[in-house]
Amino acid sequence: MNGATIAIEPFTGADRAGCAAVLAALPQWFGFPSVNEGYIAALGRLPAWVARRQDAIVGFIALEPRTAVSAEILVLAVAPELHRGGIGSALVAQAEAWLRRQRYGFVFLPTLGPSEPDEGYVRTRAFYAAHGFAPLFESTAFWGETQPALVLVKPLA
Repeated sequence: MNGATIAIEPFTGADRAGCAAVLAALPQWFGFPSVNEGYIAALGRLPAWVARRQDAIVGFIALEPRTAVSAEILVLAVAPELHRGGIGSALVAQAEAWLRRQRYGFVFLPTLGPSEPDEGYVRTRAFYAAHGFAPLFESTAFWGETQPALVLVKPLA
């Protein structure tokens, strides 16, 4: 990982502002303020972890349990200057380890689908593919005609 040591720690309420700052630094992925507010508000009620470098939050992940056997990665964000440094991978590994201990069988997430070309989301899909996620289906039913969602899934067995 880039620079100083990164610690992955459980989210606490004191981390909320740092997580909001990470989202604000990523407008190409998190450009809807009302959606971002929802992510930040959900952090207190969901399983979530932060990546901390020294005293600064540089990334975070939150899971939304959906059924007895599946959970969604509701949000995963890493400070843009630290992309490709292993922080996202460490956060996903932490979340998957927790899900396995809780006996979940699947983790999934929606992301912008390939039928809407966007270079940032090409990288997003490649990141998840490298972590064993597979495309399940693409649909405009989630976010509308201009934002086709691709649902990615990974078995945890």
